[in-house]
Amino acid sequence: MLKPGKTFKLSKPTKTMLASIVDPQKRSEWKRAMIDAQLCSEIVIKTPTRDKNAPRGNSGYQVTNTSAVSVE
Repeated sequence: MLKPGKTFKLSKPTKTMLASIVDPQKRSEWKRAMIDAQLCSEIVIKTPTRDKNAPRGNSGYQVTNTSAVSVE
């Protein structure tokens, strides 16, 4: 489970919705779920670094006898 940091701010629409919930237990459950959802949405997945010398695009394309292009 993720924990919010010192600079975490709950979104305004979530705060507005929480204000309409009267039961303190349901309100705290809903708030915890919304905090967790907001933290999960902010996770950025790092992509692995690419080898600069690796071939890209269609540079590895080879014409074969089954290709659509006829070679005579």
